[in-house]
Amino acid sequence: MVEKVRDVKIYYILMFMKKIVIFTIVAFSCIQMNAQILTGLVYDKHTNQPVYGAYVYLDGTSIVDLTDESGKFTLDVKQVINTRLVLRHLAYHTVIIETPFTHIPDTIYMEEQMNMLGEVIFRADPFSRTQKLRAFREQFLGTTESGRACRIVNEDDIRIWFNTATNTLMASSEQPIEVINAYLGYRIFFTVESFETEYSGVTLNSNRIENVYYSVMTLFTDLNPYDERIKMRRDKIYEESSVNFFKGLAYGSNTERTPYFTVSKNGFPIDPYLFFTIKDTLSLKMIYIPDSTVEESSLDDSLFSINVSYRSREGSSNRYVWSHSTISFFTNTLFVDLYGNIDQGDKIVFTGMMSLRRAGDMLPLEYEP
Repeated sequence: MVEKVRDVKIYYILMFMKKIVIFTIVAFSCIQMNAQILTGLVYDKHTNQPVYGAYVYLDGTSIVDLTDESGKFTLDVKQVINTRLVLRHLAYHTVIIETPFTHIPDTIYMEEQMNMLGEVIFRADPFSRTQKLRAFREQFLGTTESGRACRIVNEDDIRIWFNTATNTLMASSEQPIEVINAYLGYRIFFTVESFETEYSGVTLNSNRIENVYYSVMTLFTDLNPYDERIKMRRDKIYEESSVNFFKGLAYGSNTERTPYFTVSKNGFPIDPYLFFTIKDTLSLKMIYIPDSTVEESSLDDSLFSINVSYRSREGSSNRYVWSHSTISFFTNTLFVDLYGNIDQGDKIVFTGMMSLRRAGDMLPLEYEP
């Protein structure tokens, strides 16, 4: 009788262990379904020789590799990310692969660039370089606690001028702008594709800004991966971000709604799932605005707009404050990755708190709290 009971116990133990093994295999398989290895060869277009030491990275992330002697690179990516693949080398023109998770050529060719001194154009304007740099830092890095904590390492590489015909502050740089963000613990390299701040007059007064636009490619390095205080700062910025909002909207269930946020329309709370349709694709979620949701008339010509409010604790006190933003959609279809990053970012316009976030508040696209 004792032996029989022992055999029964062993049987259930074996069955339990079998379930654990099966669960582990299934869980690992689910992870592998989204995990991807991006690899390829980088060659000189004219000599057909491997390019050694090229930076290959996913734009906006800390995921990077250097090509080896054979020109090979390998990026181990945990999840599909809505971003571009960037190849940079001092001696070559930058190459951009727009949809790396759809297709990467087996061999990518880079074209050598001539190391010529850039043309220097002197434009007469009423502001000193010190004044223009101060305005650039404010509008590029931001005036939040994180933005003010940023330091530009190579300011001398920045070309900056004020166009008096259009009242626009403009900036460019042939070299990536290196920024140390002490508040969030990152070193970031910004390749500035364009930067423009339009004012309502010949002024650098931040209260008279009409429009701010900049386009950059970024590469992050984590300087403080184990600092809990910095981790808390990152988490707070993430919670208030548009990335977190879209992640909650796309991947939250009808009961979870959009964590941390309250969504309203014309001053009345709304259920966003009555206005947006969420559909599954292979590795992304699709947010679709049905024709019945599209507004017949809109002041900014958008298809649809919503108001989003975020409630947060002020410092270490028990006092809560609300921040408000408006999100306007100029497209009826968006794809959202598992991190909450959207494609067609140029078709979404933010006003309010979310629009105040600048490069100094950026987190890597693969960041998870």
